[in-house]
Amino acid sequence: MKFSLRSSIFQIALILLAACFATAAQAQVSGQAFEGFRGNSKDPVQIEADQLEVLDAEAKAIFEGNVKVRQGTSLITTARLEVKYLKGSKGGQNDIEKLTMTGGLIATSKENTVTAEKGTYRVKTEDIVLTGNVVVSQGANVASGCKLVANLKTNQAKLEACAGGGRVKSVFTPGTQP
Repeated sequence: MKFSLRSSIFQIALILLAACFATAAQAQVSGQAFEGFRGNSKDPVQIEADQLEVLDAEAKAIFEGNVKVRQGTSLITTARLEVKYLKGSKGGQNDIEKLTMTGGLIATSKENTVTAEKGTYRVKTEDIVLTGNVVVSQGANVASGCKLVANLKTNQAKLEACAGGGRVKSVFTPGTQP
């Protein structure tokens, strides 16, 4: 494995974490909830998995099995994290096309939590999509639905209901953090 690929994997983790947590903050009640995972954090990123497979011919790297990505007090846990690079790239940080988390994901930072069955992040457009039993919580405040779509450039997020007559549900507790 080349050093540039390894460093870019760590950069991917930073991008992924910032994307997940910034989206959660936008969909919830506080834009400052996940500042610890933004790119300016000085805490190291630690990635653990049962295995890492780098497939240069397919321009991707796969972390699989009890994947844990930590930075400071924040943690993302998922069964599988796939990093897709642009075809013909050298695998550098600016060559990352898409990140996909499957097998469930839980992202936590202090009293803030985001859960979903699957998550994707497109780096160039800064679009993130979380699907399947999406729950965003900040302390006692909770919002849930089946799909969360957000764009980090525009700071817009939309939580959608489940198909077949489902509804988005929210609980906001008076006196909690605004």
